[in-house]
Amino acid sequence: MVLSSWLWACLMLATVFAIVTHAESTLWGTYRPQLLFGLRPRMPQTLLTGFMYYSPTSIQGGAPTRHLASVNPGPDYFRWKYHDGRNFGIQEIVDHEHNYLLETSFVKSGHQDGAPGHWGVRIRGTVLDESKPANIVTYYYMGSENSRFPFYVTEQGEARCSVLGGVSMRTKDAPENRPLEGFERMAYAALSVDVRETWRGQDIILEEHIRQKQESLKRPTDALDHHMVFSNRTESNTTFFAVQKAFEGNFSYDIFLDSGSSSPDAKLHPENLTHLLASYKKEHDEHFESRFGLIKSGMHANHVEAAREITSQLIGGIGYYYGESLVDRRPLNDSGMYLHDMHGAMPKPEGPHSLLTATPSRSFFPRGFYWDEGFHLLHIGAWDAELASMIFGSWTHLMDKNGWVAREQILGEEARSQVPREFQTQYPQHANPPTLIFGLNSMLDEYHSRVKEAQEDLEGVNYIQRADLGDMDRMHKKLESLYPHWKRHYEWFRRTQRGQIRQWGREATSRYEAYRWRGRSPTHVLTSGLDDYPRASTPHIGELHVDLLSWMGLFASSMAQFAETLGNDDDALEYRQQAEDIAANVIDLHWNDEERLFCDASVGHDDESYFECHPGYVSLFPFLTQLLKPESEQLSATLDLLSDHDALWSPHGLRSLSKAHPLFGEDEDYWRGAIWLPINYMALRALHHYSQGSGKNADRCAILYTDLRLNIIHTVLDEYERTGYTWEQYDEETGHGRRNHPFTGWTSLVVLIMAEKYHTTYPTLS
Repeated sequence: MVLSSWLWACLMLATVFAIVTHAESTLWGTYRPQLLFGLRPRMPQTLLTGFMYYSPTSIQGGAPTRHLASVNPGPDYFRWKYHDGRNFGIQEIVDHEHNYLLETSFVKSGHQDGAPGHWGVRIRGTVLDESKPANIVTYYYMGSENSRFPFYVTEQGEARCSVLGGVSMRTKDAPENRPLEGFERMAYAALSVDVRETWRGQDIILEEHIRQKQESLKRPTDALDHHMVFSNRTESNTTFFAVQKAFEGNFSYDIFLDSGSSSPDAKLHPENLTHLLASYKKEHDEHFESRFGLIKSGMHANHVEAAREITSQLIGGIGYYYGESLVDRRPLNDSGMYLHDMHGAMPKPEGPHSLLTATPSRSFFPRGFYWDEGFHLLHIGAWDAELASMIFGSWTHLMDKNGWVAREQILGEEARSQVPREFQTQYPQHANPPTLIFGLNSMLDEYHSRVKEAQEDLEGVNYIQRADLGDMDRMHKKLESLYPHWKRHYEWFRRTQRGQIRQWGREATSRYEAYRWRGRSPTHVLTSGLDDYPRASTPHIGELHVDLLSWMGLFASSMAQFAETLGNDDDALEYRQQAEDIAANVIDLHWNDEERLFCDASVGHDDESYFECHPGYVSLFPFLTQLLKPESEQLSATLDLLSDHDALWSPHGLRSLSKAHPLFGEDEDYWRGAIWLPINYMALRALHHYSQGSGKNADRCAILYTDLRLNIIHTVLDEYERTGYTWEQYDEETGHGRRNHPFTGWTSLVVLIMAEKYHTTYPTLS
């Protein structure tokens, strides 16, 4: 779609007005999701904060300190009850081992007018079982990442730093608190730590306690205790400052981070912090309903609350990362196979790079994953389109000059500290499903919606707000700036993942449209995102993968729409032709008439091409990406597979591999039967699309859509109520969560399923 000249003129006029952007409201955030609670700005080499605690009673029994967002060991559960990504958040930590329910809340003030704003953090503890001892030692720390910005610590225990126009930290206890003996005074440590190490907050604090313990041993008259009070030691060139507070019973205290470049009138104190938390909660509930409409649709109140919390946890999982990545760019001499040898890597550091991204799991995968992020952006975009656009842009700018972006973003030592060494290296021949196009489609959807509203306003002789025109102008300019990167990325996929057709006697409509995942091993195709899903047992250069071809069809359609939006008509025609060729080739190369199934293709010992058939998620991809015609025999057969209770259909969602397959549930059993939300979401999206037509398939799709949607909603929400978590995958028999938790990345798609939110501009060829 190309803007008409009159509307484009209106947009150009809007550039003379100073339209305040919303970027400042996201400058600070809970961008250390790998911690139970940690703040930082999305700027490198600035400042970071974190929270840590332990119980003197429990630690004698071996209970460790709590710092990382870990569940083993860790609290019973932790979850954001509210988080809007801009202004506030309220997190609940339930820890029976320490006998406390902790609430960590934050509020920002004065950040709406182009300034960083002030911060307020509230740590509140409530005893879970009053018949048992309840005492707790807590820490809140602040670390500098830049030696040019040390802290100045006052006698009152306030820390000040000149970073970002000046930041100071002060604390305030609730008057009803009961400090443990020895903690009646302000206790802190102001240490000189290598700025590259200040992220290691827990280690630094424990090392300081060990130092104090060793010092006390030199003084036999000193009383020794299993917990020690900080001595208020202040080192020169302080780069790490930690406040220590300890209480008996219920407690509450506030930490305030005051910005020297924000209005002093907006500074926070306990009273207005309380008021703002209540006010933002009310606004959050109203905004959530306006975006998802669950109350209006008749959802049960408990389900609405769960959906709000799940959305908040996705937003609370957004992190900012900065540092070098490890890349192995050596040319491989394996006849073009590009097999994956994780133990033979010889990487070199590249960067540094920065990334703002959502994360699959705060506990297990607190970093950026290309394969996951596209699904994250669908949900984030439904909540806050501009925040999703910022994240999408951050990922886009990671693309190198060839158009490659690493499938895992492990940036800096803090991120690497949570990744096994053999998984740290990235390879520029390796791809991942191009799901980031979901983020692109969301941006295009939002842009076209704004254009449509503007046209309706003009046709109705209504006044268009200058801010609206300014927003549209900025969106158009951003799309223009992104297009060259995405064109290069698309061409990288077509160039590096291309498969072979004529070399093995195959016939197809197009001689070009065939694709093969690089980076596989005999047992895994990690690059496909489906890891241990069955493929040909012997890798071959002549393999063709139906899921990758399907992804490329979706990619081509998305690029066509992108080009049309910007008026790049020649590019759009080329992309459309490629998308049509892919839709034809998916039948020519991957449809097995005998099995009535879409299959991979490989080459045998006789150099003959054959079908490699494993009924499951891979077989669904031409349907999932909507490459099939509504009344085609291929769609009918795919619906048969999808609805077969002995194959993919279960009471809890679609199985990843047919229950009749000999490898069902075997070996590591990752993508061999379990239920995964992203594929079920894509299936629901496709069923919803095909149900809008007429004919027998449309009627079937409508029924299957209704049943599958209810199955997924009940499975995820029942487990959320039972365990307090969303999970990485779900058991096909019991519906119980499996593997990693909390996993509020793409499993949060359940909220879009509840709201029946499917992007209208999602490209199709049918």
